[in-house]
Amino acid sequence: MQEPHLTGPETRRRTRFTCRSAFLALTLLCGVPITGHAAPAAAQQAAAAPTTPQKAVVDKNGGLGWTAVSDTINRQLEDSSATLKQILNVLNRTDANLGSTELDNLSARAQRVQQNTQDALTQIQNYDDITDSYLQILGPKAAENEDPSVTEQRARLQQNSQGVKSALMRSKLYNLQAKQLNSAIATRRTRLQNAALSERTVSPLAPKFWHALLTERPENKSSLHEDGVLSAWMMLLIGTAGTLVLIGIASPFILRLLKRAGAKFRSSAETGVKDALASSIIAITLNGILCALLGGLAWLIWSAAVLDADGGPIAAILGESLPICGFIIGAGLPVFGRKGVLEGNPNERRALRGVDWMLALSILVLNLLRSFRAQDVFGPTLQTVLEMAFSLAIGICAIDTFRRLGKQDDTRQFAPTALGLSSLIFGISLIAVLLGYVSFAFSLNGWLLSLGTGLAVVVLLGLCWRSILDHLFDPEGRFSARLHPLGLSSRRLTQIGVLLSGIGNILLLLLLFSIAQTDGSFSMGDIGSRLRLLFVGNTIHGVKISLDTVVLCVVLVSVAYYIIRQTKHWIRDRFLPTTQLDIGARTSILSIFTYCSWILVGLGILSIAGLSVQNLTWVVSALSVGIGFGLQSIVQNFVSGMILMAERPVRVGDMVEIAGAKGDVKRISIRATDIGLGDGSTLIVPNSQFITSSVKNCTLSGSTSALTLNFKVPTTTDLEKAKSLLIEVAAQRSEILSNPAPVVRISALASFSLTMSLTVRILSARDASTIQDAILFDVFRRFNAENVTLTTA
Repeated sequence: MQEPHLTGPETRRRTRFTCRSAFLALTLLCGVPITGHAAPAAAQQAAAAPTTPQKAVVDKNGGLGWTAVSDTINRQLEDSSATLKQILNVLNRTDANLGSTELDNLSARAQRVQQNTQDALTQIQNYDDITDSYLQILGPKAAENEDPSVTEQRARLQQNSQGVKSALMRSKLYNLQAKQLNSAIATRRTRLQNAALSERTVSPLAPKFWHALLTERPENKSSLHEDGVLSAWMMLLIGTAGTLVLIGIASPFILRLLKRAGAKFRSSAETGVKDALASSIIAITLNGILCALLGGLAWLIWSAAVLDADGGPIAAILGESLPICGFIIGAGLPVFGRKGVLEGNPNERRALRGVDWMLALSILVLNLLRSFRAQDVFGPTLQTVLEMAFSLAIGICAIDTFRRLGKQDDTRQFAPTALGLSSLIFGISLIAVLLGYVSFAFSLNGWLLSLGTGLAVVVLLGLCWRSILDHLFDPEGRFSARLHPLGLSSRRLTQIGVLLSGIGNILLLLLLFSIAQTDGSFSMGDIGSRLRLLFVGNTIHGVKISLDTVVLCVVLVSVAYYIIRQTKHWIRDRFLPTTQLDIGARTSILSIFTYCSWILVGLGILSIAGLSVQNLTWVVSALSVGIGFGLQSIVQNFVSGMILMAERPVRVGDMVEIAGAKGDVKRISIRATDIGLGDGSTLIVPNSQFITSSVKNCTLSGSTSALTLNFKVPTTTDLEKAKSLLIEVAAQRSEILSNPAPVVRISALASFSLTMSLTVRILSARDASTIQDAILFDVFRRFNAENVTLTTA
């Protein structure tokens, strides 16, 4: 409802009050310094020199306000727009040969734009909300006799509002375009993979196939000419062969150096194969890593000394592949060599002889063939012949290896299954090749080769990492002995070792997942790109979902756990003992501090994840429905727990009686309260029962408590004597307080008896049962000695 229009002095006073109350917040938004009654003069100066106030605004407000950040946000939006145009131009180019790697790079760029625009959108939305709120305060039009500074302020706000809304619309538009480009890139990638798998050529059984191979000789030779991709093929071949020979010669010497340096290495002749592998896994992995470094260094020196510039794309592929080959050869020698782990199993070693070299050369050839296809090194028919030969050769080698291995006694359970699978894959590949689906056979065998090699490498690295942690955190090891003086117990060191082992396994699983995501290549660049995309993540409905965010949230929770725990210990052990608070108040303070701290940590995690109120709308709606149907009792107990901690009708340490059970309150949590019973058990009571039902608190009113015992005395008994005997018995007990003194009253009358009540005061209600037993024993003995008959009521 609109307020009636005010006139006269009241209007001017109200206008001045409203303006002055809003000026402080308006200054940060629009950058107008507060000048009090000198505002009109400042407005006149601003009219005389329109550029000077804006500069003074930014300087005086320390770079705050929309005026200061608008240029930065507009530049970010312009960069995002330029990036989106570049991505769109690349996707629309008909001459661009976009492979999986190129599409991954475009997807990463589009995701960065999407995240940047989402961040800008959140920031601009805040400025837009604040601007609209202040414009509502000032009103859309100038009032009668309005202060000129208010009019100027409204004009500035309206101008800023237009800029904010323009930037807001641009950020929404670019964010939407980035999402659409991501969808288009994903669709293009799927179409590319399907096209590669379904591509069909002329069958090798047809004469037309071999005729095409003979007719494209000039096209194949062009790559070997001066300007061709393989113009330096001789140097590439010599460098590759020399690097492999160097790895093969240096690997035994590196293993000997590791043994002399103290690396444990055992063969199956000394112990079983599994025990030998477990004890030698560090030496095996180190030998592979050193051979990989040697291979990479040798190729780097050769390419720098012989090849021109960077050697071209083929040299880059060799630079990525040779370290992998070096690792496979270096790790294979300690296992399959003459003096390796399988030394005690000569038949198995003979069956697996050369597997490491075969695997390394297969990875090298696979990467080269994929690079040849991407660079159009050879004609399509020769490329098809090479891929066909590779696919069939891989299948034949796998069948031969598992056939030889199946003849050994120790591997009869594993080898037949592997032989059957490899035979099935070879059959599928052979049929696909004969039908002309060479790309499918090549992709299938390349993907299985990459996945199998990646699985072997990941398992080897995982076992090595676990063995290293076992040696480091061995309770009797040197490293653990040096950590014990720092306060780390053996149990804590074991926990750290298990935690680090789990983190390493997760990272290795992510590496294996990245290898499996590739379309059959074992290129470190491709694997690294896909692994990076796993950490960069994506933004879904405004929520950033990525592994780096997950890791950051886990680290935040872990650090917050230790900080909150140490702070609780300091408050409980150092601060609260200096106060006069009772144990109940101290427990409530610690509980409230804990819950508030974890709420702040939760809000911080939501902020890191990019969640806002709009993103949580569906969660709140779902919780509302859940509360309406099945979460009523949980919410009721939660609210009751907050009431118990605030009002404290029941405190930790109180002795209470509820629902026929009596015991001490041990803990009050946010959902339930733990009560320790006399038999040593614990009764868990929902907090709502303390609010909705009657509860007897025996220790709330004070430290002392009253104990009443009822006795039936015959009417023929001397009542004064019975009364004095009861008081005398009570006075002899040291547990009973003398002030106030014990009291005996007659509480009931009957035909042949009357009821006498003995009331005494004791220090604690917890001692009531013990004192009651002692009083009854003394009363029985004394009244029996006086020949007075009485019974308990």
